[in-house]
Amino acid sequence: MNLLRPSSPLRIVALCVLIAAPFLPLFPPCGGSLRAAESVVTGGPREILITYRAEPANRPAFRAYLQNTEAAQLDKLEREGVLRGYQILFNPFVQPRTWDAMTVLSFNRFADTRRWQEIERTSPGGLTAAGLKLAKPVGTYSADLGWEDAAPDGGPVKDRVFYVIPYTYAALDQYRKYIDGYVVPQVQGWIKAGVLSRYGIYMNRYPVGDPEPWDSLFIYEYRDLESFGRRDETTAQIRAQLRTDPVWKQWSDIKSTIRTESENTIAELLAGH
Repeated sequence: MNLLRPSSPLRIVALCVLIAAPFLPLFPPCGGSLRAAESVVTGGPREILITYRAEPANRPAFRAYLQNTEAAQLDKLEREGVLRGYQILFNPFVQPRTWDAMTVLSFNRFADTRRWQEIERTSPGGLTAAGLKLAKPVGTYSADLGWEDAAPDGGPVKDRVFYVIPYTYAALDQYRKYIDGYVVPQVQGWIKAGVLSRYGIYMNRYPVGDPEPWDSLFIYEYRDLESFGRRDETTAQIRAQLRTDPVWKQWSDIKSTIRTESENTIAELLAGH
């Protein structure tokens, strides 16, 4: 039988299958849900995350400093094209095992991080002398934004509750597959449920193990306080739906062997986007 003769619908279908077969592994199965793809990382890391600690008595003044002086400096860098964006997060609670504030800097190019190095020479952690009297930088991390997604309508940014979770992992290749197979389907469910406005997963470019506090950092942006309050029930609902997916279920069964979770932090956005 000559399949190359397009004289019947059956032969046309057979020909299409033969042509498409080598490329089928590149596409998801028909009927599968769309999932956020891992970002392609090229060149040096374009994200810098800095954490700060302040004495309880200095927290109000440091909060005001970040909202005004620090935000003005970062706005200027964004206008100049050095920064693609930034976020200044503040922990509303005093927690001895985590941070009081964290700045997330996103640069347009890796070469632009040199500008931040110049700032660090006279302003450690980006803080002026006035800022250093109120708090100190305790950690600076070069990272890649490996995964991210956002709801079409995430609601007002001012209402969002940020939830930051650090993890360490056993093996990088396995961990990336775990993110794709377990984490992404779950957070996509939270977005569809209307409780999550946005998320980003940052990968520490230079992890060296202990005493580094994280290999990967999840930053979840919940729509508002009420949505954050529904976190546990929404998680349970989405997981119940995903248990019918054998791939997700397999990752769920072994996740405790893949990564270790550290102290979580609730935060508010002081400035940035």
